[in-house]
Amino acid sequence: MHMSSRFKRLSSLAWVAWVAVWGLTGCTTHSSKALTAITALQAGDSSVALAWSDALKQSRSDQQLGRIECGRVKMLTGDFAGSRAEFATVLDRMITETESGPVVKVGAMGAAVVASTVADDTVRTYEPAPYELIQTLHYQTLNYLFAGDREGAGVEARRTVFAQDQIAERYAKEVEKAQQEADASHEKAMGAVTNKFASMAPVLARTRSSYENGLAWYFCGLMFEAQGDAANAALSYRKAWELVPQNPTVMRDFFRLIKTQDTQTFEALAAQHHIDAATLARSQTEIVVLYEEGLISRRLTVKIPIPIGLTLVAVDFPYYDDPVYMPAPLEITADGAAVGTTAPAVYLQSLAYRDLRDKIPGVVIRNVTRAATRVAAQQLANHSGNDYMKYSVMLANAASSLATTSDTRAWYLIPMVTHLYRGPVEPGPHTLRFRNTATGAVLEAPVTVTAGETRLIWLADPGGFRCVATAPLAGSGEPPVYQRLLSQP
Repeated sequence: MHMSSRFKRLSSLAWVAWVAVWGLTGCTTHSSKALTAITALQAGDSSVALAWSDALKQSRSDQQLGRIECGRVKMLTGDFAGSRAEFATVLDRMITETESGPVVKVGAMGAAVVASTVADDTVRTYEPAPYELIQTLHYQTLNYLFAGDREGAGVEARRTVFAQDQIAERYAKEVEKAQQEADASHEKAMGAVTNKFASMAPVLARTRSSYENGLAWYFCGLMFEAQGDAANAALSYRKAWELVPQNPTVMRDFFRLIKTQDTQTFEALAAQHHIDAATLARSQTEIVVLYEEGLISRRLTVKIPIPIGLTLVAVDFPYYDDPVYMPAPLEITADGAAVGTTAPAVYLQSLAYRDLRDKIPGVVIRNVTRAATRVAAQQLANHSGNDYMKYSVMLANAASSLATTSDTRAWYLIPMVTHLYRGPVEPGPHTLRFRNTATGAVLEAPVTVTAGETRLIWLADPGGFRCVATAPLAGSGEPPVYQRLLSQP
């Protein structure tokens, strides 16, 4: 009778545990849900992506992610006012005013975060990463421009500079501290994860940190120059040049401005880089092209065996599997005449990969803590002499292990890479043709540039559909225009 009763209890426990496992593991990851929304958006159906982002906004832990995704969907579909409202909610939360001045709030790093050591990281409140914050600020600047508000765009540009400076001052130290703490307390686990992440090295090599955005710096310089603030424009262009020295537009504008601000530095750098001052003259009528190519890599889940005492335990970690992205510049012509070629100004894929690497020390500590708790509980139950306790803990650990997954949340509707071009055009109406140098596909957009105007052309190609928006950056020009584009043979 006693054995029968115990068997019934164990059978009942097994049934409950495995029903729980089935229910929990039936949930799809954030990455897979995002793919459904992305696929629909690329097919021209923005309603699915908006519904997905709205659902994220209703979640207590995903509100901020939902807002930046929603803001991006609205931006791509030409709803710049709606996009601005979404981004403003996030930015007002992350850049707060205090008695001593504004403060940038970014998610705490690594070992300092000990919450969520029982449940997995997906239940933690999502805070946009530094690179996502800077991208949001950059997009907000564009939103103001496409609303015809250059003054508001200038304010966002100054907030972008402030945020990048403050993040650079604080964040790098936090990342280093988290790395040291994880190396000291979980050396073997960190080694196992680091070895797995070695394949990300070629992507990481394209940037020097997870938060420095060369295009954002350049665009701030562009806004300052349009406002007549040559000193701050030169400083911003220099920051951009240090991050993307190979971009011809960034290099030319940096040397052109530094020549007016610091002759001695200009002469030294011009000699070192063989710059001819005569080539730095700027046209009175010109275009600035931002070309956003593709959509960023999605985070996946990978199981990595990590040592817990004498036991190897397979633990889920977020991971990137895409190889280094090879951008395809656009050749630009105006009414059949060659204008120029875009060049990469920021590799957002690399910033995202670096952000994940920055977070890994904290992920390791939390994952090791969870796994160690399960191993210790099982060992205690095994030595208790109580079969009911032994199998109860075994089944509970099995349910927990299968139900636990890695946190694959990130901003997925931003591009792999953004290109930049700045150059002269004749005043008047033009049919601009953008030819993809890899595929040969051509996009056409009618653009009118007024004499003395610098006109921004923002071209986004997330795959499946393309859109373009134009707006005056400097001088007087036609009001902002948005349109969807079709590829030409």
